[in-house]
Amino acid sequence: METLESICIDTDIIVDYLRGRQPGKSAFEDWRKKAEVSVTAITAFELLLGACLSSKPEDRVREAESFLDQVGILSFSRLEAGKAAEKGAQLKKKGAIVEIRDLFNASICLSKRIPILTGNRAHYERISGLVIQTP
Repeated sequence: METLESICIDTDIIVDYLRGRQPGKSAFEDWRKKAEVSVTAITAFELLLGACLSSKPEDRVREAESFLDQVGILSFSRLEAGKAAEKGAQLKKKGAIVEIRDLFNASICLSKRIPILTGNRAHYERISGLVIQTP
């Protein structure tokens, strides 16, 4: 695993980490030792939505908020919206659809020039220019 200044952590890795599941748990812990870890505002939404929908929403929301308090949150602004629109249009013209939240996450990483750590390589590999790290 290479050393980077910053890395963005995708939702699947965080869920593994919070649940103590591999490979996400070890991957998150390893990267946290060698880089500044952040999540996107989109990932924060996904974590909180999942927590609210869980069978123990109060506990899960508290857990998600505690986690989010410990990492940087990367915003989705006009710049990222433009990147997402550009990449989304390119993909749609090719007939390759990417889930909109993944497109938003990727556009944030592209604008910040940081890689994304994900177990879902297939969700992101069609987005040109995005650097993907896997556990």
